[in-house]
Amino acid sequence: QGGTFQRAVKECIYRGLVNYGRDGKIVNELAESYTVSEDGKTYTFKLRQAKFHNGDPVTAEDVKFSLERILDPKTGATYMNELSIIDKIEAVDDSTVKITLKNTYAPFIHYLALPESAIVSKKWTEEKGGDLSGNPMGAGPFQFVDWTKGQDINVKKFPDFYKENTPKLDSIKFVFYTDENTRVNALKAGDVDIIEYVPWKDATTIENDPALKLDSAMGPFMMLQFNTHFKPFSDPKVRQAISYAIDRTAIINTAFNGRGEPIFGLPIPKGYLGYNEKYNNYFKYDPEKAKQLLTEAGYPNGFKATLLATSQYSMHQQTAVVVQAELKKVGIDVTLELPDWPTRIEKNLKGEYDFLVAGTSGDITDPDWLSNFFYGGDIRLNNSAYFNDPEINRLLDEGRTTLDESKRKEIYDKFSERALELSPFVFLTWREQSYGMKKEVEGFQNLPGFLSFQSGITLEDTYFAK
Repeated sequence: QGGTFQRAVKECIYRGLVNYGRDGKIVNELAESYTVSEDGKTYTFKLRQAKFHNGDPVTAEDVKFSLERILDPKTGATYMNELSIIDKIEAVDDSTVKITLKNTYAPFIHYLALPESAIVSKKWTEEKGGDLSGNPMGAGPFQFVDWTKGQDINVKKFPDFYKENTPKLDSIKFVFYTDENTRVNALKAGDVDIIEYVPWKDATTIENDPALKLDSAMGPFMMLQFNTHFKPFSDPKVRQAISYAIDRTAIINTAFNGRGEPIFGLPIPKGYLGYNEKYNNYFKYDPEKAKQLLTEAGYPNGFKATLLATSQYSMHQQTAVVVQAELKKVGIDVTLELPDWPTRIEKNLKGEYDFLVAGTSGDITDPDWLSNFFYGGDIRLNNSAYFNDPEINRLLDEGRTTLDESKRKEIYDKFSERALELSPFVFLTWREQSYGMKKEVEGFQNLPGFLSFQSGITLEDTYFAK
């Protein structure tokens, strides 16, 4: 699945001002340090002496250029909206950058820590006409060597990387396997040293193989997303009924070979700001309660609905099959629609669904990740189509602009209560995300929680134990 893989390559070649480190906390990378003004609106970054792979120093001008490039709508950057809180960027001198925000914004530093906010060379990017896809060049631990479309990408150690004795490997070859069985067999045969996305059916075999090891983290989650224009689903009682109607264990056993955990509240990982144990068991598996709520909502005999998923990924398809069977028990007659993945995404973005199965994760460890899901609007990839609650929007705005952590905790507590009461999503399960590797591989780590998809950052610490 493209996303994680692309990020792993990005994290070898590029670095940001800051990045998420191996313990899941934000660490300084190209920035040696930064300070925040008293009013919380101005961030001043001091750059360390780092070099790009072509030997040029990383300067304040490069930082300004990189962030302005993300803010330019023509670039089509993933986090353009989140970073549009930036009012102005000034290169004070070669090694000082001052970023002023339109207003206070607690998650700002988290969005800068994503691999998508990497710093690029102004000179190099302009020479390449703005297109870095075929010739990436950054200030990360490895430099780009070559790639063969659809087959592999090669990178080699960058000797002038700013951390001492890093990276530990001389080179890394990224090989693409579209088929999951081929990928597992490549590891077993010793053709590769690490694989991502270990299929759940193969996890135990890898775990029990004396030559291999498995590194797993719970982070991504499965959920149902509703189109609130579809009449039954415009009623929160019906959405709550669905939460009570589904046996999460059946999903974990069918779609994930037992490798997951049920979610009966919100998918906020323990230890993250916004996590509160009291909301963990807001719902439970209770088909009788589900029937009672459906009756109260005016559907004593249930109703018919179509569930959108995809035949391309078995975890999505199998989750849909279980949901269909579970809802039948409370009188809801579900028809499955299982197109290929691109069609599934297109239908999601056009709001052409009654409800759908989604498997996703938060992008950052700050609770503002919830905005991407719950903030009102028409139709977006991660929001329930047409769901728009002024109270939820107000709490998300307040949470984002408040800097005091204890106040933010109170805000997200109120948010959690309202979000579960309205249930625009029914969260189903955490799913285990695993890397498989040879026993000798050391230093590579599957990052905890939502950061599993950014584990590539630890390739700079990876080596072979003799």
